[in-house]
Amino acid sequence: MKPSKNATIRYKQPDPIAYVRSLNGSQETVLFVPESHLRVWYNVQIEGYANHYHGALEIIVCAEHSYRISANNQIYTLNVGDILIIPPYMLHELFGNPGARFIFLIDISMLQCFQDFKTLDPIFMKPFLCTTSNHSDIYEYTYNTLMQMAEIYFSHNLFWETSIYSLLLNVFLTIGRRHFYNNAADMSLPADTKQQGYYEIFANLLNFIDAHYADDLTLEQAADYIGFSKYHFSRLFKQHTHTTYHNYLCHKRIQAAQFLLTNDAELTITEIAFRVGFNNLATFCRCFTKYANCSPTEYRNKHHKDSLMQ
Repeated sequence: MKPSKNATIRYKQPDPIAYVRSLNGSQETVLFVPESHLRVWYNVQIEGYANHYHGALEIIVCAEHSYRISANNQIYTLNVGDILIIPPYMLHELFGNPGARFIFLIDISMLQCFQDFKTLDPIFMKPFLCTTSNHSDIYEYTYNTLMQMAEIYFSHNLFWETSIYSLLLNVFLTIGRRHFYNNAADMSLPADTKQQGYYEIFANLLNFIDAHYADDLTLEQAADYIGFSKYHFSRLFKQHTHTTYHNYLCHKRIQAAQFLLTNDAELTITEIAFRVGFNNLATFCRCFTKYANCSPTEYRNKHHKDSLMQ
C-alpha cells in the first residue's frame, strides 16, 4: 500500500494529542494512545532520532523512499515495503531521511503469559528483518497484515485495539511456525516427533529457562531437564535457536537486567547483576556490553546516573 498525497491527513493520530517523541537520556517513554497499549505513527520527518530504547516492541515498515536504522550495532537500510521488528529494550537509532514509514509501537508484556510465545525469544534476540528476498514465504502475509493493522488504527472503529492485537498475534504465529517447521524438518529425531514432539520439548525448555535464568543453570542441568545428553542437547539447541545455550542464557539475563535498569532506580548495578544470575560484576558488565553494545551505566537512564553505586 503506497501512501497517497493526502497521507498525512489520512493517517492523522486518532487522539487529540499530537505524537511527539522525546527522550530522557537514552530512554524513551512511549506515549500510547490514552487507555490503550499501542500507537502507530505515520512518520514523514526528515530529522533522525538519537540512539534510544523503550519497553515497547517497534515495527517499522518503509512506505516511501528508503530508511536507515541502526539496531543491535548493525545498520539496516529499508527499501519500500521492507519490515524491521525491533525487540523491546534494544538500543536503536533512526537516521534522517526524506520519505515516509509506518512505525508501530506496541506493548507486548501481556503476551508473556502465553507459554508458546516464549518460544519466539530466540528469533528476536536480534532485530527481525522481513523482505521479499529473505522471507519470501511469509513476507506478503506479514506486510498485508501490518497494513491492515495500520488501517484499523487510523479508522479507530469499535474494538480497534483488540483487532490490532489479534492481527499481531497472527504475525507472530506466522513467523514462529516458519522458524519452527524449517528447523524441525532437519532434526534427527524420529519422524513422529520431528514437529509436534520437538516443539513441545523446546517450548518446555525455553519456559524452564525463562523461569530459572537467575539460578546457576548449567548446560548439563538444561540437557537433563529434557532428557538429552549435553552433546546432543548442544547440537539440537543451536540448530533450533541459531545460538548456543550459553549465549541464550546470557541473552535472557541481559533482557532482565535491561528491564531493571529501566524500571528500578533503587537498585545498583551490582545488585542488578546478582539478581539476574551473574556471580560477579565484571562478568555482568562484559556480557551486558556484548549484547547491548554499551555498558550498564551507559544504558541506564541519564536521570538516574548520579544515584548509581557500583
